[in-house]
Amino acid sequence: MNKYEVVLKGDPLAFDRLYRKYHPVVYKFQKKYYLKDFDREDWLQEGRIIFHRSLEKYEEVHNVSIGKFFRSNFENHIRSLIRKQCALKRTIDTQSISLDQKIENQGEAFFDYIGTEDGDALEQMIIREKLEQLPIVLSPFERTTFEEYMSGKELEEIAKATDSREVTVRSAYDRAKKKLKAIIYD
Repeated sequence: MNKYEVVLKGDPLAFDRLYRKYHPVVYKFQKKYYLKDFDREDWLQEGRIIFHRSLEKYEEVHNVSIGKFFRSNFENHIRSLIRKQCALKRTIDTQSISLDQKIENQGEAFFDYIGTEDGDALEQMIIREKLEQLPIVLSPFERTTFEEYMSGKELEEIAKATDSREVTVRSAYDRAKKKLKAIIYD
């Protein structure tokens, strides 16, 4: 029989008193590791869960104290949480695409996508209103360059059509994208 079985099956206050003795272990790992969106209460709750599991699995025959057993289990658990967060971050990073890439790949269809995307209607309305500012914010040359590019022309073609240098057209296009981002994310 586990010597902590009485604590596990009995009074929750007894469990709480025993767990409070091991709060410093939780605080130590909170300082050592970073978990995104975890506050003090989250750390204590994770500690409580792992402490309970440690008490359930504890066996005195292994000649290790409950403190060391909990410490080892808790650190392994925190490392697992960190690995999960990192895996999720990598997944998001590999699936994300920049606004520049969307505009270059989808052209004008990108703006249609914004309008038809399932989501908050208010957010869509705000984006549409912001996009209406774009022609006002762009210089005539930037507007021409951006419109031509969005209609499928390459920058080299636009340069020839406007009798401009390609580097000038590229700069106008880059400024237009920058202003578009500023409008959308403002």
